[in-house]
Amino acid sequence: MANPYWLARISVGGPEPTVGAGVLVTDRLVLTCAHVVHGRATAEVRLVNRPDHPGLSATVLRRGPWPSGRHGRDGTGDVAVLELAEPVPQRVARPAEFAPLHHWDRPPYPGLTAHGFPLDHEAGRSSEIRPTRGGMLIGGELVQLEHDTHGMPLSPGFSGGPVVDSESGELIGIVTAAQDTLDRPPVPGRDGRIRPAVRLGQMLPAGALARYVPELADLIPGAALPADQVRELRTLVTAAGPVADPLELYRAATAAQGLLDPPTRPATLWETCWFLLSEVTEAPGTAHHPVREFAGLLAASATDPTQRERLDRLAAGADSGRTTGERWRPILVEIGHSGSGRGKFTVGVRTVRGGEYGPPRLRTLGRSALQGEVLAEIDRQLGLLAADGAELIVFVLPRTLLTVPVHGWTGKRSFGPLGADHAVVVVDRQRRDSAVDRRKLEMNWALRQTERRTVVHGVDCAEPGEPRALYHLLGPVERPHLPALPGLPKGRPYGPLLDAALSAGAHAVIWPEWTCGERHHPGRNCRGSRFTAKLAVELAGSPPGELPSRIKELRHQAEESGDPAGHWAAGLVLLWEDPQLLPSPHRPYPVAPTVRQSRPGAGQ
Repeated sequence: MANPYWLARISVGGPEPTVGAGVLVTDRLVLTCAHVVHGRATAEVRLVNRPDHPGLSATVLRRGPWPSGRHGRDGTGDVAVLELAEPVPQRVARPAEFAPLHHWDRPPYPGLTAHGFPLDHEAGRSSEIRPTRGGMLIGGELVQLEHDTHGMPLSPGFSGGPVVDSESGELIGIVTAAQDTLDRPPVPGRDGRIRPAVRLGQMLPAGALARYVPELADLIPGAALPADQVRELRTLVTAAGPVADPLELYRAATAAQGLLDPPTRPATLWETCWFLLSEVTEAPGTAHHPVREFAGLLAASATDPTQRERLDRLAAGADSGRTTGERWRPILVEIGHSGSGRGKFTVGVRTVRGGEYGPPRLRTLGRSALQGEVLAEIDRQLGLLAADGAELIVFVLPRTLLTVPVHGWTGKRSFGPLGADHAVVVVDRQRRDSAVDRRKLEMNWALRQTERRTVVHGVDCAEPGEPRALYHLLGPVERPHLPALPGLPKGRPYGPLLDAALSAGAHAVIWPEWTCGERHHPGRNCRGSRFTAKLAVELAGSPPGELPSRIKELRHQAEESGDPAGHWAAGLVLLWEDPQLLPSPHRPYPVAPTVRQSRPGAGQ
């Protein structure tokens, strides 16, 4: 884990001065506990890992319902947001990044570390902790913590302190309470009985934090909808008036699935919306997620035409009936080895519209001129596209060139790589030229068109397995798995696995442009394993046909992070080919045939 420059020490003056911890989540916002700033309007914030940086004045921008809590004095709602007077420059400290939702409460369970400022430790201390009670929520939101074997236990001064993944440093939640009686003399309770010594604490996880601070939803990955739709829905819901009882609206949105009520009654429309986004990760019995039904119910009661239109669009989402072929406007870039000499390539660039290929502009280029000339021709073709769809740049490459990082190509006048500005995918020419392999791809995509989520099959970095096993896993077209390789498929072990995935008809394959290279230890996740796990969460809410735009968003996040090379999504490569969008050269018709799933007893 890198040096936590986002760690903050919160000091509050007055008759009863207090000290707590906090975490920088944007360049101006700091999270801490409501009880740390109770009865105060201002506080001083110090970034302790920047000891030469002066203290920052902050105003209490928002508080949770603590101390009354949601159901009496139960400790819930203990969160506050501080707004700094001036933004923190990136060269001083970058905000903490949130871990994906439920990253901490599902296997493989990560190690957790809490940061805080116990008495006489102004520079801060860390504590290794773990959730108890199986991660079960207390009061519908709090998580009980216990000290993990050695080091500093949780104690007063950790309040508001960040709880992070020990390896990645990603934010899991904040500490809201600590109790350490191990080294104290036993004190009888009211009934005269001696209580056992404990070392416990409580955490408010990120999913619960966003209930009280809706803006945090924009920063927490892993919700049921893509990040841009979460942001838009959050804006619309928080601006909507009290159109209906939040619980009744939840029940109406989930009626088709028969889901249980939330553990606590939602007090606002946003609480209902966020519960659907963060807790209902799958919608049993239907491909239409209930949060879209929720948006549709809000749209029906909206009085503003613009808001109604935006909510209707979110309600339809991927279920609007719009096919990928109608949305994307592809530019096909075909690159192959030339017979005119070593280091020479044939290049053809053309557009595709309605299943019809435009005339290619063919050229033969040397390796040194390849990138610049191809980017110049792509720019020319982009200028010719109609503004009725999103551009999709498709590189058709020989299998030996699939590892060339075309998504990272940068033009002379560009401020970022091609794949962060446009949706960029690669296509395997060998599979495209094989009638048998192409047929498998068509059969696979015929079923993927109706799906509204992506199921990632992460190849294990320590034990990648045999290509034959992966081939048989992906072979049945009913299985929706998208294989994610934890390293560059150049040679063993991942090259043969890519061959197997393509031969099995996989509708898409994803890999990074780097190779893990870390030693594998039992109980610890290496870079490759963290990559595939994070990818599974980030892509869960994206339909297969929308993967190019989602991968573009992730590449953009990496570039925007300030440390693109160190970001988990650095160098994402998406191999993706929809036959409805790019018709087979072996078929006279532009659209692949549909496939009916087998019915029990059919043919008997």
